[in-house]
Amino acid sequence: KYAVNVGDNSSTAITITHNLGTRDVVVAVRQAATPWAEVECQVEMTSTNSVTLTFNIAPATDELRCTVIG
Repeated sequence: KYAVNVGDNSSTAITITHNLGTRDVVVAVRQAATPWAEVECQVEMTSTNSVTLTFNIAPATDELRCTVIG
């Protein structure tokens, strides 16, 4: 698995490089702070080592936590 905080207050498309070597991954995005609620976004498995998250509004700096399991 791979996990990282995401958000830079300007990007609506964020690429996560997980280096798991497969497109067969499960991706979860949640708030990085209370109430740690799940966040919906578009997820594209762009390569065997990365996914791209697309949001309607750019998340604030490190606002979200992305977990990739593969």
